[in-house]
Amino acid sequence: MMEHVKLLHPFRAALHIALLTAACNRAPEPNPYGLDCVLEKGAAEAPCAGVTEHQQVNRLELTGARELVLTDLAAHRTPTSLVVDATLQGAFRNAVDQNLYLFLGGSTGSTPYALTADPQYAADLSYPVRTSLNLPHQLDIRVGLMAPEPSGYTPQIYVRDSVHADAVGRDAQVVQRMDGPHVHVEVPLERYYRLKGLPVPRALSVTLATARDYVGFIDHRTVLDLKEGDTGMATPRDSTPVLYPSLDTRSHRFKAVTLEQKGDTTRVSVELRAPVTDWAQTNLQFFFIPLPPTPPRERLTDPSHAVALPYAWSWYCAVYSPRRVFCKASEDRDYTYDTAYAERASLETPAGVRFREEEGARYLLEVPTTSVRAGREGFALLLAAGRDGFAPTSFYGSHPASPAR
Repeated sequence: MMEHVKLLHPFRAALHIALLTAACNRAPEPNPYGLDCVLEKGAAEAPCAGVTEHQQVNRLELTGARELVLTDLAAHRTPTSLVVDATLQGAFRNAVDQNLYLFLGGSTGSTPYALTADPQYAADLSYPVRTSLNLPHQLDIRVGLMAPEPSGYTPQIYVRDSVHADAVGRDAQVVQRMDGPHVHVEVPLERYYRLKGLPVPRALSVTLATARDYVGFIDHRTVLDLKEGDTGMATPRDSTPVLYPSLDTRSHRFKAVTLEQKGDTTRVSVELRAPVTDWAQTNLQFFFIPLPPTPPRERLTDPSHAVALPYAWSWYCAVYSPRRVFCKASEDRDYTYDTAYAERASLETPAGVRFREEEGARYLLEVPTTSVRAGREGFALLLAAGRDGFAPTSFYGSHPASPAR
C-alpha cells in the first residue's frame, strides 16, 4: 500500500526552513547576572553568548625589534656616577614591549645572566629567543629600564637580590632621558656599591642590553675598564641582534567559546581569530564563577590590575604556553595570582588539568569538575587574552551593560 506524503506549499516550506535555521543560529541570551558564558546546572554543553559583540578590546601599540638594535654606545665615569649614552636604530618609546638593561660590575672575569631559570620557556616558542647573556665582566648592579619614562615600577635597581629590587621608580635616583634614537642614563655608583657593602671597583665595566618585554634580548654592547674620569666606547659586537617577529594581535581576539561538562571533566573550548604562534607574548586566563555569583568584598581585578572583575572566582587557570599552565582555587579568601615566575625553574601542570591545541585556532582546557566548584545554578566563565604583565588585549564574559560593573 502506497504511503501518502503531505507536501508543504513552497512558501510555507521556505518559511519553515528559515525558522529552523534562525532557531539553530540564535545566540544564547546573557543570564540575569550580566554574564555571557554560562553552563547551567544539569546542562551538558552551552555555547557562550555575544563573544564578538561583548568582548572588551584593548588595542596594542607594538614596536619592531629592529628599533632596539644598538648602533652606538659610550660610557663616562664621574667621581660619583656612571653616565651611559647610546644610539638606537629606532627609539626606546614603548612601555608595552620594550626594555633596556644596564649590567655594571668589576672588569675581571665573566658572568652569565638569564631572564628566566625555566628552560621550557624558550622551548615552547615558535621562533628562536635569546634568554641569556654571557657578560664579559662581573655583575654587581642591574638596572632595569622597563619604560621610557620613570613611574611607580621603573627604573628597577637590583643589588643584593636578583629577584627583589632594592629601589624602584624615582627612589632609584637614576636619570634617564630619551630623545628619538638617543638614550642617556646616569646611575649613582657610590649609593649602590655602599648598599652592596663594596667599594666602587677601580676598573668598572658596563653592558647595555635591549630586549622585547617578556620575550628575550635583542642586542647588547659592552664598554670595558672604565676608571674614574674615563670615557670609553663599546667593544665590537660579539653576536648578531635577534629580530623577533611581530605579534599577530588577532590571536588575542575571541571568536567562539563553548562550555561542556561530562562526568568528572569540565571543558572550555576557545576559538581565536588566528592561531597563537607567539606564546612569549600570549597568556590565556580563565576565571570560573559559581552561580549565583558573589560580589567581591573588595575590588577584585585580573592579574594586571587593569580590569575589575564583577564577581569572585572559585577557580583560576593561566595558560602561559601549551605546556606551562598554572591553576589555583580561591577558597573564597585568596584571590592572588602567580607571583613566582622569576624564581622558579619549572612549572608542573596541576593534576587533572590538560590544555591542548586543536586544528586551526581552537584550544581546549580540561579541568576536574570538582575544582570548578559550581554553585546551585551552575557556573560562569570570564576569559582574558593578552601579554603577561599588561592589560588584557581582549576580555570576555561579563556583559558591559551589567549592573555589577
